[in-house]
Amino acid sequence: MEWQDWGKRLIEVLDLKKSPVAVTYTDVPVPPGSTDRCRACGAIFSAAKGETIQMTATNSACPGGSEFLGLSSPEPGRGKTLRDFLINGEKLYSCPAAIHRMRAMTKAKPPVGMAEAIVFAPLDRAELQPDIAIVLCNAWQASRLIGLASYETGLPMECDPTGALCRAVVTYPLVTGQVNVSFGDVTARRTERAPEGELYVSLPYQHLRSVALSIDRCGAGTASLEIPETMRQVMQEDAEHPQGGGIA
Repeated sequence: MEWQDWGKRLIEVLDLKKSPVAVTYTDVPVPPGSTDRCRACGAIFSAAKGETIQMTATNSACPGGSEFLGLSSPEPGRGKTLRDFLINGEKLYSCPAAIHRMRAMTKAKPPVGMAEAIVFAPLDRAELQPDIAIVLCNAWQASRLIGLASYETGLPMECDPTGALCRAVVTYPLVTGQVNVSFGDVTARRTERAPEGELYVSLPYQHLRSVALSIDRCGAGTASLEIPETMRQVMQEDAEHPQGGGIA
């Protein structure tokens, strides 16, 4: 399966310490896979370490994650409880208005009813074609991924790193079709004990393909840097005759 080969190639080229995570919405989950109760953020980190996790509305242990990922709709009467948790528990929002703005202004509304289950698996062993691939990496590796992702099209990114980790790394790229970069929300990072230098790049399937096929051609991949003679001359002239001057 081509995405498994892409996963192995990314691990090799970028020297990743964890497997990229394949995220697939499906009505036909692929066994084997854990169906124990878990949070979406936990499923991501477990899949990066080699596990396959099947998440449904039944075994999702995080109401917010279930809603963000579209596994369930907000339950009537729980709005006040959730607001109290976000404002006075996690202390991530100052007031109800801040919570409302976050939800109302996002470009990525939860994909409610899209599928019965979500499978999180190591990309290099995933049985299902991923909708999203999440790469857990450092800043240098993320820089290379972004370079690879823009190599073919040159299109600028439209990122949204805010909000819950699952919303940023799954919902946003899934709904918008855009590559996204997230630092992970502080609660998820603390709960899952994420390394301080780790961040997350999400690639929708079409971008994952582009990244994989660009590795050998792009300077952010394995292509060697080559400076044409004409550019060497320009660089030499600039070094000999720098433009501008110091302060008089």
